[in-house]
Amino acid sequence: MKVDLTMDSGILAGLPVFRMVARVGGFTAASGRLGISVSAVSQSIRQLELRMGIRLFDRTSRSVRLTERGRQLLEAIEGPIGLLSGAIETVREVDGEPSGHLRITLSRLAAEICILPTLVDFVRRYPAIRLELSTDDRLTDIVSNGFDAGIRFRGTLELDMISVPLGPPLRRSMLASKDYLARAGEPQAPEDLSRHAVIRYRFPGSGRLEPLVLRRGEEIIQLDPPAALILDDNGHFALASRAGLGLAQRFRVTEEEAIDTGELVSVLDAYEPEPQQFHIYFPSRDLQPAKLRAFIDWFKTGRAGAGKTVEQDAPWHRKA
Repeated sequence: MKVDLTMDSGILAGLPVFRMVARVGGFTAASGRLGISVSAVSQSIRQLELRMGIRLFDRTSRSVRLTERGRQLLEAIEGPIGLLSGAIETVREVDGEPSGHLRITLSRLAAEICILPTLVDFVRRYPAIRLELSTDDRLTDIVSNGFDAGIRFRGTLELDMISVPLGPPLRRSMLASKDYLARAGEPQAPEDLSRHAVIRYRFPGSGRLEPLVLRRGEEIIQLDPPAALILDDNGHFALASRAGLGLAQRFRVTEEEAIDTGELVSVLDAYEPEPQQFHIYFPSRDLQPAKLRAFIDWFKTGRAGAGKTVEQDAPWHRKA
Protein backbone atom coordinates (compact mmCIF):
# COMPACT_ATOMS: atom_id res chain seq x y z
CA MET A 1 0.00 0.00 0.00
CA LYS A 2 1.39 3.37 -1.03
CA VAL A 3 0.12 6.45 0.78
CA ASP A 4 1.30 9.97 -0.05
CA LEU A 5 1.66 11.66 3.34
CA THR A 6 3.56 14.74 2.18
CA MET A 7 0.54 16.89 1.35
CA ASP A 8 -1.72 16.16 4.34
CA SER A 9 -0.65 17.35 7.78
CA GLY A 10 -3.84 15.87 9.24
CA ILE A 11 -2.68 12.40 8.29
CA LEU A 12 0.76 13.02 9.75
CA ALA A 13 -0.77 14.25 13.02
CA GLY A 14 -2.95 11.16 13.31
CA LEU A 15 -0.28 8.55 12.70
CA PRO A 16 1.24 8.53 16.24
CA VAL A 17 -2.25 8.03 17.71
CA PHE A 18 -2.94 5.22 15.24
CA ARG A 19 0.40 3.61 16.10
CA MET A 20 -0.34 3.68 19.83
CA VAL A 21 -3.86 2.24 19.46
CA ALA A 22 -2.47 -0.54 17.27
CA ARG A 23 0.28 -1.32 19.77
CA VAL A 24 -1.85 -1.45 22.92
CA GLY A 25 -4.98 -2.86 21.30
CA GLY A 26 -7.58 -0.31 22.39
CA PHE A 27 -8.64 3.33 22.60
CA THR A 28 -8.78 3.42 26.41
CA ALA A 29 -5.28 2.01 26.87
CA ALA A 30 -3.95 4.37 24.17
CA SER A 31 -5.53 7.39 25.84
CA GLY A 32 -3.67 6.62 29.07
CA ARG A 33 -0.35 6.29 27.24
CA LEU A 34 -0.88 9.44 25.18
CA GLY A 35 -2.29 11.58 27.99
CA ILE A 36 -5.46 12.52 26.08
CA SER A 37 -9.12 11.54 26.44
CA VAL A 38 -10.64 8.41 24.93
CA SER A 39 -12.94 10.57 22.82
CA ALA A 40 -9.93 12.48 21.47
CA VAL A 41 -8.27 9.19 20.50
CA SER A 42 -11.48 7.99 18.82
CA GLN A 43 -11.89 11.28 16.95
CA SER A 44 -8.26 11.21 15.76
CA ILE A 45 -8.64 7.68 14.38
CA ARG A 46 -11.95 8.57 12.72
CA GLN A 47 -10.41 11.61 11.02
CA LEU A 48 -7.37 9.60 9.92
CA GLU A 49 -9.60 6.95 8.34
CA LEU A 50 -11.67 9.62 6.56
CA ARG A 51 -8.59 11.42 5.22
CA MET A 52 -6.99 8.19 4.00
CA GLY A 53 -10.22 6.72 2.70
CA ILE A 54 -9.66 3.33 4.33
CA ARG A 55 -10.84 1.53 7.47
CA LEU A 56 -7.90 0.94 9.84
CA PHE A 57 -9.65 -0.86 12.72
CA ASP A 58 -12.58 -3.25 13.10
CA ARG A 59 -14.42 -2.20 16.23
CA THR A 60 -16.83 -4.13 18.43
CA SER A 61 -18.16 -3.34 21.88
CA ARG A 62 -15.38 -5.48 23.37
CA SER A 63 -12.39 -5.21 21.06
CA VAL A 64 -10.47 -3.12 18.54
CA ARG A 65 -8.56 -5.03 15.86
CA LEU A 66 -6.43 -3.88 12.94
CA THR A 67 -7.82 -4.47 9.49
CA GLU A 68 -5.51 -5.86 6.81
CA ARG A 69 -4.93 -2.32 5.50
CA GLY A 70 -4.31 -1.16 9.05
CA ARG A 71 -1.63 -3.84 9.52
CA GLN A 72 0.01 -2.74 6.28
CA LEU A 73 0.07 0.87 7.42
CA LEU A 74 1.50 -0.03 10.83
CA GLU A 75 4.32 -2.02 9.22
CA ALA A 76 5.07 0.86 6.85
CA ILE A 77 5.30 3.58 9.52
CA GLU A 78 6.79 1.68 12.47
CA GLY A 79 10.44 2.16 11.52
CA PRO A 80 10.24 5.79 10.31
CA ILE A 81 8.21 7.02 13.29
CA GLY A 82 10.55 5.26 15.73
CA LEU A 83 13.57 6.90 14.10
CA LEU A 84 11.90 10.32 14.07
CA SER A 85 10.93 10.04 17.74
CA GLY A 86 14.48 9.06 18.68
CA ALA A 87 15.97 11.88 16.61
CA ILE A 88 13.65 14.49 18.13
CA GLU A 89 14.42 13.31 21.67
CA THR A 90 18.15 13.36 20.95
CA VAL A 91 17.99 16.96 19.70
CA ARG A 92 15.88 18.07 22.64
CA GLU A 93 18.28 16.53 25.15
CA VAL A 94 21.59 17.80 23.75
CA ASP A 95 21.73 20.72 26.16
CA GLY A 96 19.22 19.60 28.77
CA GLU A 97 18.27 16.89 31.21
CA PRO A 98 17.10 13.49 29.95
CA SER A 99 13.33 13.62 29.61
CA GLY A 100 10.28 11.87 28.25
CA HIS A 101 8.24 8.73 28.85
CA LEU A 102 10.46 5.70 29.53
CA ARG A 103 8.74 2.29 29.51
CA ILE A 104 10.56 -0.74 30.94
CA THR A 105 9.22 -4.30 31.19
CA LEU A 106 10.83 -6.49 33.82
CA SER A 107 10.24 -9.53 35.98
CA ARG A 108 9.23 -9.14 39.59
CA LEU A 109 12.56 -10.54 40.73
CA ALA A 110 14.46 -8.06 38.52
CA ALA A 111 12.45 -5.22 40.02
CA GLU A 112 13.16 -6.40 43.56
CA ILE A 113 16.90 -6.92 43.07
CA CYS A 114 18.00 -4.45 40.40
CA ILE A 115 15.61 -1.50 40.51
CA LEU A 116 13.74 -0.95 43.77
CA PRO A 117 16.82 -0.41 46.01
CA THR A 118 17.74 2.85 44.20
CA LEU A 119 14.48 3.71 42.41
CA VAL A 120 13.52 6.61 44.67
CA ASP A 121 16.86 8.35 44.17
CA PHE A 122 16.65 7.87 40.38
CA VAL A 123 13.19 9.46 40.19
CA ARG A 124 14.38 12.40 42.28
CA ARG A 125 17.54 12.80 40.19
CA TYR A 126 15.68 12.76 36.85
CA PRO A 127 12.31 14.45 37.42
CA ALA A 128 11.83 15.07 33.67
CA ILE A 129 11.80 11.31 32.96
CA ARG A 130 8.31 9.83 33.31
CA LEU A 131 9.27 6.28 34.25
CA GLU A 132 6.85 3.41 33.74
CA LEU A 133 7.78 -0.02 35.12
CA SER A 134 5.67 -2.96 33.97
CA THR A 135 6.37 -6.03 36.10
CA ASP A 136 5.44 -9.28 34.38
CA ASP A 137 7.15 -12.65 34.68
CA ARG A 138 6.06 -13.57 31.15
CA LEU A 139 8.42 -12.76 28.30
CA THR A 140 7.33 -9.62 26.45
CA ASP A 141 8.01 -8.45 22.89
CA ILE A 142 9.33 -4.99 23.70
CA VAL A 143 9.01 -3.69 20.13
CA SER A 144 5.40 -4.68 19.46
CA ASN A 145 4.31 -3.66 22.97
CA GLY A 146 5.95 -0.24 22.85
CA PHE A 147 8.63 -0.68 25.53
CA ASP A 148 11.96 1.11 25.39
CA ALA A 149 13.75 -1.81 27.03
CA GLY A 150 13.29 -4.94 29.13
CA ILE A 151 15.12 -6.62 31.99
CA ARG A 152 15.40 -10.41 31.98
CA PHE A 153 18.03 -13.12 32.29
CA ARG A 154 20.24 -13.13 29.22
CA GLY A 155 19.46 -16.72 28.29
CA THR A 156 15.82 -15.80 27.63
CA LEU A 157 16.53 -12.94 25.19
CA GLU A 158 15.85 -12.99 21.48
CA LEU A 159 18.83 -13.28 19.16
CA ASP A 160 18.72 -9.74 17.76
CA MET A 161 18.67 -7.90 21.09
CA ILE A 162 21.49 -5.73 22.45
CA SER A 163 22.01 -6.29 26.18
CA VAL A 164 23.97 -4.87 29.10
CA PRO A 165 24.54 -6.68 32.44
CA LEU A 166 22.51 -5.21 35.28
CA GLY A 167 22.68 -6.03 38.97
CA PRO A 168 24.85 -8.57 40.78
CA PRO A 169 25.51 -12.20 39.78
CA LEU A 170 22.87 -14.30 41.53
CA ARG A 171 23.54 -17.66 43.17
CA ARG A 172 20.86 -20.35 43.08
CA SER A 173 20.73 -22.69 46.05
CA MET A 174 18.60 -25.63 47.09
CA LEU A 175 16.95 -24.52 50.31
CA ALA A 176 14.76 -26.16 52.93
CA SER A 177 13.74 -25.54 56.51
CA LYS A 178 15.44 -27.33 59.40
CA ASP A 179 12.09 -28.93 60.21
CA TYR A 180 11.76 -30.43 56.74
CA LEU A 181 15.33 -31.78 56.75
CA ALA A 182 14.80 -33.30 60.20
CA ARG A 183 11.80 -35.20 58.85
CA ALA A 184 12.97 -36.10 55.37
CA GLY A 185 16.75 -36.18 55.67
CA GLU A 186 19.29 -34.17 53.69
CA PRO A 187 19.92 -35.05 50.03
CA GLN A 188 23.56 -35.91 49.32
CA ALA A 189 23.46 -35.95 45.51
CA PRO A 190 21.15 -34.53 42.81
CA GLU A 191 19.60 -37.96 42.22
CA ASP A 192 18.28 -37.94 45.80
CA LEU A 193 15.81 -35.14 44.92
CA SER A 194 13.46 -37.65 43.30
CA ARG A 195 12.74 -38.97 46.79
CA HIS A 196 12.00 -35.54 48.29
CA ALA A 197 9.08 -33.14 48.30
CA VAL A 198 10.15 -30.48 45.79
CA ILE A 199 8.50 -27.09 45.35
CA ARG A 200 8.69 -26.04 41.70
CA TYR A 201 8.07 -22.95 39.60
CA ARG A 202 5.72 -22.80 36.61
CA PHE A 203 6.47 -20.18 33.94
CA PRO A 204 3.37 -17.96 33.55
CA GLY A 205 3.76 -17.56 29.80
CA SER A 206 4.61 -21.04 28.53
CA GLY A 207 3.08 -22.99 31.41
CA ARG A 208 6.26 -25.06 31.52
CA LEU A 209 7.72 -26.23 34.82
CA GLU A 210 11.17 -24.78 35.41
CA PRO A 211 13.76 -27.57 35.68
CA LEU A 212 16.11 -27.77 38.63
CA VAL A 213 19.56 -26.76 37.38
CA LEU A 214 22.63 -28.19 39.12
CA ARG A 215 26.24 -28.81 38.15
CA ARG A 216 28.59 -31.76 38.57
CA GLY A 217 32.05 -30.50 37.64
CA GLU A 218 31.69 -29.06 34.13
CA GLU A 219 28.47 -30.97 33.48
CA ILE A 220 25.17 -29.06 33.70
CA ILE A 221 22.40 -31.21 35.17
CA GLN A 222 18.73 -30.43 34.56
CA LEU A 223 16.30 -32.39 36.70
CA ASP A 224 12.55 -32.77 36.41
CA PRO A 225 11.48 -34.39 39.71
CA PRO A 226 7.81 -34.78 40.64
CA ALA A 227 6.48 -31.58 42.19
CA ALA A 228 4.93 -31.67 45.63
CA LEU A 229 3.81 -28.06 45.18
CA ILE A 230 3.79 -25.78 42.11
CA LEU A 231 3.93 -21.99 42.44
CA ASP A 232 4.55 -18.96 40.20
CA ASP A 233 5.23 -16.25 42.78
CA ASN A 234 8.46 -15.56 44.64
CA GLY A 235 6.66 -14.58 47.84
CA HIS A 236 4.72 -17.82 47.85
CA PHE A 237 7.98 -19.77 47.54
CA ALA A 238 9.34 -18.02 50.63
CA LEU A 239 6.24 -18.93 52.65
CA ALA A 240 6.19 -22.57 51.53
CA SER A 241 9.92 -23.12 52.05
CA ARG A 242 9.95 -21.66 55.54
CA ALA A 243 6.84 -23.65 56.48
CA GLY A 244 8.73 -26.89 55.75
CA LEU A 245 6.65 -27.97 52.75
CA GLY A 246 9.69 -29.09 50.78
CA LEU A 247 12.94 -28.27 49.03
CA ALA A 248 13.08 -25.38 46.55
CA GLN A 249 15.76 -23.94 44.29
CA ARG A 250 15.85 -20.25 45.10
CA PHE A 251 17.91 -17.22 44.22
CA ARG A 252 19.94 -16.95 47.39
CA VAL A 253 19.75 -13.15 47.61
CA THR A 254 15.98 -13.37 48.23
CA GLU A 255 16.50 -15.55 51.34
CA GLU A 256 19.77 -14.25 52.83
CA GLU A 257 18.09 -13.23 56.07
CA ALA A 258 16.44 -16.63 56.57
CA ILE A 259 19.73 -18.39 55.78
CA ASP A 260 21.64 -16.17 58.22
CA THR A 261 19.17 -16.89 61.03
CA GLY A 262 19.11 -20.63 60.29
CA GLU A 263 15.43 -20.60 59.32
CA LEU A 264 16.46 -22.03 55.94
CA VAL A 265 19.41 -24.33 55.21
CA SER A 266 21.18 -24.75 51.86
CA VAL A 267 21.87 -28.28 50.66
CA LEU A 268 23.76 -29.74 47.71
CA ASP A 269 26.13 -26.75 47.78
CA ALA A 270 28.79 -28.72 45.89
CA TYR A 271 26.37 -28.97 42.94
CA GLU A 272 25.36 -25.30 42.85
CA PRO A 273 25.15 -24.00 39.24
CA GLU A 274 26.92 -20.95 37.82
CA PRO A 275 25.38 -17.65 38.97
CA GLN A 276 22.95 -15.88 36.66
CA GLN A 277 22.78 -12.15 35.97
CA PHE A 278 20.01 -9.91 34.72
CA HIS A 279 20.51 -7.93 31.51
CA ILE A 280 18.73 -4.85 30.26
CA TYR A 281 18.00 -5.32 26.57
CA PHE A 282 16.76 -3.25 23.62
CA PRO A 283 16.75 -3.51 19.82
CA SER A 284 19.53 -1.09 18.81
CA ARG A 285 22.20 1.34 19.98
CA ASP A 286 21.40 3.73 17.13
CA LEU A 287 19.93 7.06 18.26
CA GLN A 288 19.72 5.74 21.83
CA PRO A 289 17.65 8.30 23.78
CA ALA A 290 19.29 10.01 26.73
CA LYS A 291 16.49 8.85 29.05
CA LEU A 292 17.43 5.19 28.46
CA ARG A 293 21.17 5.89 28.74
CA ALA A 294 20.55 7.61 32.08
CA PHE A 295 18.49 4.65 33.31
CA ILE A 296 21.15 2.10 32.35
CA ASP A 297 24.00 4.16 33.80
CA TRP A 298 22.16 4.63 37.07
CA PHE A 299 21.07 1.06 37.69
CA LYS A 300 24.38 -0.46 36.60
CA THR A 301 26.10 1.38 39.45
CA GLY A 302 23.29 2.17 41.87
CA ARG A 303 23.93 5.86 41.33
CA ALA A 304 24.42 8.32 38.50
CA GLY A 305 27.07 6.92 36.17
CA ALA A 306 29.88 9.17 37.46
CA GLY A 307 30.02 10.99 34.15
CA LYS A 308 30.35 7.85 32.02
CA THR A 309 27.98 6.97 29.24
CA VAL A 310 26.89 3.43 28.50
CA GLU A 311 29.05 3.40 25.35
CA GLN A 312 32.14 4.32 27.38
CA ASP A 313 31.73 1.97 30.28
CA ALA A 314 29.53 -1.00 29.42
CA PRO A 315 30.21 -4.23 27.56
CA TRP A 316 27.53 -4.53 24.88
CA HIS A 317 26.28 -7.99 24.07
CA ARG A 318 24.28 -9.29 21.18
CA LYS A 319 22.63 -12.56 22.17
CA ALA A 320 24.63 -15.38 20.63
